[in-house]
Amino acid sequence: MGKSSTASSSTRASLGWDAERSDFHHSQPKNMKAMGVDREWWLRYVNHNLLRRKIDLRRLIIAIIVFLALSMVIFEVTHHELYRLAPFQNPPLAPVPDVPGQCTTWPVDWKGRYTPSLERENNTVRLESFAPKGGWKKPVGIKIVALVFYGRKRTVDFLDCYLQQNLAANGGYVDEIRFMVHTNKEEDLDYLRDLVSRREEHYHIVEANTCEGSSYGCIWDSIVEDDTIYVKIDDDIIFIHPDAIPQLVHTRIATPHPFAVSANLVNSPLTGYEHFHVGAIHAFRPDPREKPSHPAAESWRPSDKSNFPESSLPKLNISDLRSIEFNDEIFPPRPYFGHPFLLISDDPFDLMKSPMGLNYLHGGNKGVESMYEKAWKSWAIASQQQYSLLKNLEDNTIAHYFFGSPQDFPKGKNTSAVAVKHAAENKGGPGAEQLYNTQYKRYNLNFVALWGHDIKAALPIAEDDEEDITVTIPKRTRRPFVIDTRSVVGHLSFYPQHDGVRETDLLDRWRAFANEMVCTPQNQKSPFDKRCPGF
Repeated sequence: MGKSSTASSSTRASLGWDAERSDFHHSQPKNMKAMGVDREWWLRYVNHNLLRRKIDLRRLIIAIIVFLALSMVIFEVTHHELYRLAPFQNPPLAPVPDVPGQCTTWPVDWKGRYTPSLERENNTVRLESFAPKGGWKKPVGIKIVALVFYGRKRTVDFLDCYLQQNLAANGGYVDEIRFMVHTNKEEDLDYLRDLVSRREEHYHIVEANTCEGSSYGCIWDSIVEDDTIYVKIDDDIIFIHPDAIPQLVHTRIATPHPFAVSANLVNSPLTGYEHFHVGAIHAFRPDPREKPSHPAAESWRPSDKSNFPESSLPKLNISDLRSIEFNDEIFPPRPYFGHPFLLISDDPFDLMKSPMGLNYLHGGNKGVESMYEKAWKSWAIASQQQYSLLKNLEDNTIAHYFFGSPQDFPKGKNTSAVAVKHAAENKGGPGAEQLYNTQYKRYNLNFVALWGHDIKAALPIAEDDEEDITVTIPKRTRRPFVIDTRSVVGHLSFYPQHDGVRETDLLDRWRAFANEMVCTPQNQKSPFDKRCPGF
């Protein structure tokens, strides 16, 4: 027993740390048995099985490597679609953007890449048209040129879809589009050059040369062709109703006396409070939360989000205006990058709890003009007007914006007999149904139609072209500046509103609207930026 026990211990020790030594067999007797087991048979068995295990392990490692490699390939091919189907998969550390508006609430991947869906919403809205019987027909003998005052690519990217929609070559009214450059930022210039190179038959670049900074007067120097209607469009126009340009052109022809005819701007102090009175503005407020409560998604409809939580409404005593901290309501803190505005309710009284309503109450009996300055500066008022437009588009109630009435003007008062001739030929035709005379008050020059001969006669245009074209020249020539309220367009922001508006999700919403409603399947638009923090 003692010898057998000792041999067994020796065998276990050897197998535990030195079982594969080459001199093992030489140090042991050939037919030695331990606990009844033949030593030589045991060693052959152990060595054979260890070798087999080594081979099996090697195969397993190779199989794992192949599996991981295939998985990486499959993920790389499909990761765009995976992000579309699972928008909750955020980048782990989404950086805070350096510039407001340079992040997206869409489900882009970690590198900012996004593949637009070619599938249209099943409940796509069909926007109501107020075209004359038989549809819009482009006037004969008049050239129509769109002038895009250009400086920023992020809005022109999807404005391109509206320009394409309105080209005469595509059934619209516009013969040519000129980009009047007013920037020296290479990023934006490179984008424009690339865009125009792909549309060179109809798109052209006009360099601003000496026009820099806040000076816009000399941009007009080349806009002097006779028998031409120019439609000046700012680069941050984010919505153009399909009727807007045809309606504006026919009004420009039907009423030769006014010096210029503007579209009906959504986000303008003057027209904004007219919209407020006629029921086009809705009770929206910025999301009260401090971080996103919804995943990244491509969406434009206000109904996709829940209503504003009643528990977060401020306690406002409407009858005691002193209890309201107006600046905090009209210039509220911005909660987070990419936040939406939420509808309080459809009750018109709740409009008074919104930024526009509170600014209106604060004006009291001072008159509507006392509210214009804050409406021009407030990013919240600008945003509320645009979310209201989105709701009106979703509800297909664009006619809520139509105010004004037919206007009588002196006959034959124009610098060109051609304009008078076209007006006579257009008698009884469309245009000028619901006009608003600004009565020489300053109005915004974001979207306006003028005859080339009228611009030529008025040159040089002052550096503040807006004041000159909407006030100074109309007074001098005794020819008013009017608004065609049936020509509805959306405007993103004025200078004081830029940062606040760009921290909302409005750019994403307007891009989503354009993709669904305006852009062709071959011209779908994607964000330029990475995802906003928290989405």
